[in-house]
Amino acid sequence: WYQRRVRDLFVYWSNDPVPGSPFLIHVEDSLPPSSMIRTTGGRMLQTDTVHRAGDSIELDVDTQDAGDGQLAAVAIGPKGDAVPVEIIANRNRTFTLKLLTSKGGRYLVNVYFNGSHIPNSPFKVRVCNPEAIWAEGPGLMDSFVGDLGDFQVFTRDAGHGTLSVRVNGPKDKFRVDMWKGADRTVNCRYNPEVPGKYTINIKWEEEHVKGSPFSILVRKRPENGDS
Repeated sequence: WYQRRVRDLFVYWSNDPVPGSPFLIHVEDSLPPSSMIRTTGGRMLQTDTVHRAGDSIELDVDTQDAGDGQLAAVAIGPKGDAVPVEIIANRNRTFTLKLLTSKGGRYLVNVYFNGSHIPNSPFKVRVCNPEAIWAEGPGLMDSFVGDLGDFQVFTRDAGHGTLSVRVNGPKDKFRVDMWKGADRTVNCRYNPEVPGKYTINIKWEEEHVKGSPFSILVRKRPENGDS
């Protein structure tokens, strides 16, 4: 796992080489070959990015300076399960690693050379899955003025991301109160003060969740004797 190299050592006295110079010396690397691996590109290096479930996340690896050895990789998924990583051999001892994500959450991608982690391994990959989110409650159905628009958003399997809820109606935007519930549930409430058509936009990482946008009709409550 360590490489030995031969180097010339030049020794001078008053600008003149001493007898026997240059001397041959043997230099042994003090670091394992895995430390010589370079990552040269790929979306896996974009640590601030939240990827989408179903995306293929790539990493370009250059092993030219590490000598002979075996490159291997395995990822740990959001549920602690092993996720395979495809390794594609390119030219000049360079490789492309591909992680295919299927769930929302955090993935840890372990990349090894001769059994040792390469620099910056494991790589952290954040994934969101807006399709795993759903919302329900009376606030997403037709109602009357004065009825509180209550509903819940279930984000347990959504992975990393930010929830946004916006209600538009006859008076443009309406205030939406939001507070956390159990098991990554978000409780939402708005108060439709005037009759008309309302649109509720529910997004995760700027993508609509299932059923969004919701369109509802808020009517004036019938008075006694009205049909």
